[in-house]
Amino acid sequence: MMMPLAYPQEKGDPVEILGRDYYFERVDPDHAVTYRAPYGASYPDFMVDDDNGHPRKPTTSEMNAIFAQDGIIFRSKPSSNASRRLARNMELDADQCRKMDAKSPLRVAITLFCDDNCGSLSDDAMRPIIRRAVSQPDIAALNPMEWEPHPTTVREWLRERGEPGRRKPRDGVSMAGRYLRSIVSRHPVELILYHIMSACLANDRNQIQSFYDCYVADLWKVNNGKPLDRPMLIEGEDGAWSVGDEVAEYSRPSTPYKAVHYTTFWRRVRDMRTPKLFGLATTERGKRARYGGGGFSERPSFGSLCEADETPVPYVFLVDDDTGIGMGSATMSLMAECSTTALVGWDLCAEAASSASLLRTVRHANSIKEVPADLLEKFPDLPFVRLRPDRIKVDNSAGAHSRHFEDACAEAYIQVNFTGKEHPTHKALIERTIGTILQLLFKKLPSHNYNIALMRKFGFDPDKQVLCTISQARELLDRACFTYNITRHEGL
Repeated sequence: MMMPLAYPQEKGDPVEILGRDYYFERVDPDHAVTYRAPYGASYPDFMVDDDNGHPRKPTTSEMNAIFAQDGIIFRSKPSSNASRRLARNMELDADQCRKMDAKSPLRVAITLFCDDNCGSLSDDAMRPIIRRAVSQPDIAALNPMEWEPHPTTVREWLRERGEPGRRKPRDGVSMAGRYLRSIVSRHPVELILYHIMSACLANDRNQIQSFYDCYVADLWKVNNGKPLDRPMLIEGEDGAWSVGDEVAEYSRPSTPYKAVHYTTFWRRVRDMRTPKLFGLATTERGKRARYGGGGFSERPSFGSLCEADETPVPYVFLVDDDTGIGMGSATMSLMAECSTTALVGWDLCAEAASSASLLRTVRHANSIKEVPADLLEKFPDLPFVRLRPDRIKVDNSAGAHSRHFEDACAEAYIQVNFTGKEHPTHKALIERTIGTILQLLFKKLPSHNYNIALMRKFGFDPDKQVLCTISQARELLDRACFTYNITRHEGL
């Protein structure tokens, strides 16, 4: 007599046996059980060792023994409905399901009862079963309002929420409003999506009617073979829509397209007024702003990562202290420590940004600082704000890519990391700090009266720039950076 499996299995059911995924195939007359390995797997079908040491298919009794030792984990079949697949992917326990949807245990209990008692799925056959289900003491305790679902509703639960006899608490969670429904229309979705997204970006509900009128006008143009005079929305591989460079063109349909009702259009605009905005990204920068980054990152240890950047100071025209000859516009270099957001190195020079200015900034980070006397009296530890960073994150400037800078950092065991091209958000800390330092620096710029005619020969613009000696400009930069480090701000 053939011993059956102690657990229900149907052909194609996914299962995990001893840590590996398989699919149930069949049970042969000689009690051999076939479990197929997934396509492309690095391991064969499930086998056991025979007495002679050769592998063979297991028998039903051997599979029952593995099942008794908790060596088999059943996997659920993917549901046909998108919302139920999303619910299945949510690994929730019963308490979490009750918090998300208080009726989820009730739906699961009714579904399990109907699994065992419903012979037919007609309305007449299901109504008495549903009445019996809601009258059960354990189900009635979950249903204080004595709600009796319609047979159509219960049939949807039976067909789309889990498998018969193996319903999970998350199968009872209602997915209404928890995922974005696809747009259903009798014409290409781009025709309506363009105007829905335009209405969402306008962020004014009083203008929804005008965008709907534009949508109806576009359908009239397509039905009559006229150009649309607007760009085409393009769907990317990740499902995100972006504005393309090509003009929107549609061939004249044999059957005229019909517009959706205004109520449907208005509700879709209301539902899609979210930060995701159905994946629309008008530019590459907008796409990075909506979908780039995200999540949580581990805070780096002190000194493990620094960010450095250089920026011109266009409002300052440097003058030599000894000769009074103009030197040109100033360039400021800053280095910030990412863990504490403190400024550890800085430099101000008269030439453009180069590897020399970056190297001076790195050297200044590991040097004892010269602190103004009034600040040194209050904070005697400020001169010792110094470190040797493990990594420095810089942009793709010519000075940063210089062999001199990379070789000097390598000799000091400092790794140089470069940000992405045209991605200033990759070092947002130093970018924001530069703006703060420039504001502090401009507040106390001195006013010198040098030979203006002579300064003009060196490129000085009296309408936009202020004359300042290089020594005093560096003192002001020292004061601004130390003030930033001792002032409470959001980065600290």
